Amino acid sequence: MFLIYGEDSFLIKTQKNKILAKINLNDEYEVEEYSYLETPLLDIINDANTVAMFSDKRIIVVNDCFFLTEEKIKAKVDNKEYLPNLLEYLENPNPNTYLIFICPVNNISNRLKITKKMLALTSVLKAINLSYPELLKFINDFIAKHQATISQHGVEKIIEYLPNNLYIIQNELQKLILVNSHITEEIIENNITKYLDTDIFKLVDYLLDNDLNNFLINYHYLQERGLNNIALLALMANSVILTRDIIILSATKKTHSDIASTLKIHPYRIKKISERLNKFNIEKANKIIIKLFEIDYKIKKGIINKDISSDLFLINLFDLNE
Repeated sequence: MFLIYGEDSFLIKTQKNKILAKINLNDEYEVEEYSYLETPLLDIINDANTVAMFSDKRIIVVNDCFFLTEEKIKAKVDNKEYLPNLLEYLENPNPNTYLIFICPVNNISNRLKITKKMLALTSVLKAINLSYPELLKFINDFIAKHQATISQHGVEKIIEYLPNNLYIIQNELQKLILVNSHITEEIIENNITKYLDTDIFKLVDYLLDNDLNNFLINYHYLQERGLNNIALLALMANSVILTRDIIILSATKKTHSDIASTLKIHPYRIKKISERLNKFNIEKANKIIIKLFEIDYKIKKGIINKDISSDLFLINLFDLNE
């Protein structure tokens, strides 16, 4: 029995394929896939206990194993009452069935009885996001494998712009290589998919740099992408709050890795946000957060019309930089 957990779908698929390549070398065994959220658990257990019709062994993949977490996930079937049956199966599995459990989260709950049992009785493989050095290596190796070239700064730009998800990164790299095998920073800027986190990060940077023109240009660009004022204000506030949290934790002499673990975000993002700290302090962060919440409150109360430009109120944010 195997357990794979982690948020990176590319790594999950890679780990699953490694297992299948090892136990099903010549595709001689039946492979069936189920979702814990959609299939009655008793059906899965019964299938695991049933003798395969066309081979001496069978392989069952159980996806979406959120029973290993304390998250409340909407499911088509309620399988909670049958978890004791799964515990019984784990204690006495069918030796002719390979079971692969997949849970698409980075943190499973070690407090749960089912998790403790699963960790004790299965081979555990993690599919957790790569570290910054690992991402650098993955991108450089991918580029070299496809006989393309890129500068180190270009690699860093890709990591900065994209989520830490190898499936997304691989697709974006393939897209860039199709444009030109010599990937320049201009090609990256003009062709890479823009993700919301990166855009909000830039927006707050323009605010901290007192760059009103670029701030308003990018604010309106995000509005054109379908984000309303309330959503944008909330995202900006969250970004400033995160920066404030990093200031506080940095003062305790914690490393980027320690801070990333505490805040549950990637160390590279901590590194990038830390570059803001020379133009930021807790007092300034609090003033910006309060001002953002004031604008949000006025929009919700109808003091500011949410359907018209809020530029005049946003400009007030820049008074805080004086």
